[in-house]
Amino acid sequence: MKELKLWKYISDKILSDKSVVLLIVADASSASPGRTGFKMAIADDGTSIGTIGGGIMEFDIVSEMKNAFIKNEQLNIVRKLHHNNLAKGDKSGLICGGVQTIVFKSLSKKNIGTIDSIIEALDKRVNGILSITDNSFLFIPNKIGDDEISIKIEPNSSWEFEENIGIPNTVYVIGGGHVGLAVSQIMSTLDFYVVVFDHRKDVQTMDENIYANKKIITSYNKINEYILEGSKSYVVVVTPNHSSDKDALISVIKMDLKYIGSMGSKRKIDSIVSYLKDAGITDDLLEKIYTPIGLKIGAESPEEIAISIASEIISIKNR
Repeated sequence: MKELKLWKYISDKILSDKSVVLLIVADASSASPGRTGFKMAIADDGTSIGTIGGGIMEFDIVSEMKNAFIKNEQLNIVRKLHHNNLAKGDKSGLICGGVQTIVFKSLSKKNIGTIDSIIEALDKRVNGILSITDNSFLFIPNKIGDDEISIKIEPNSSWEFEENIGIPNTVYVIGGGHVGLAVSQIMSTLDFYVVVFDHRKDVQTMDENIYANKKIITSYNKINEYILEGSKSYVVVVTPNHSSDKDALISVIKMDLKYIGSMGSKRKIDSIVSYLKDAGITDDLLEKIYTPIGLKIGAESPEEIAISIASEIISIKNR
């Protein structure tokens, strides 16, 4: 995952006696190229990882960081960049319109304990709050804030940034066949943590699936035991038959999930819905299911179906 790679990069550079500046897009308007939550780390050896939006803005900031390293400056600031040459205030050099607020934080060996805690939380998928101010850099494990990301800037220029870190966006792919393999591949490129389930032990496509972070062989009616509830959990049901779809949906339908999608023809879907109603599933719960799964793009091959599913998930995630 990109987030984990970024923090490991920071740790490696600091332990190699390199100076590092962390940049985080703390807030961004809809027209801004850098989206809220984007991160970038720049080291004094000329390398970097991540992005805050690219273009001339990012190029100029990288140049500024090189000068800051030469001067041995310690950066603990927030900048609001305007993407409009006619706007008042700090200009980014871009003309796309919009505004984005960026946190600049110099990191060193004194922060390595906090960085290690962040890496551990990401590895174990455990919640925590990253808290940064003009004079502190903290990680509070086993906590979760009301907002995914927030920044408060006081009139005296003091500021506080907080972000929920640890549990990534996760897609649970129910069915390890050809579509499940294609969904795993595309969702992994979109920086989702991918968990694939199948009830069969000898499926070739499960063996071929190098994209999943975790592969679990279990009965479909028990998959709820492995799924974390919450706004970062997405379930994709793409099993090869009606019976498996029914078991999977019965298992997850009452869970608090961001998305449940089920693949199938209209006839198959009608049959499954009828079964679920007979099993006591209410209309309110049935309305949670996106079916037929994916955006309507005329998808036919497993790869095309996977793209339609990924597109639907992205649209829901970014609402």
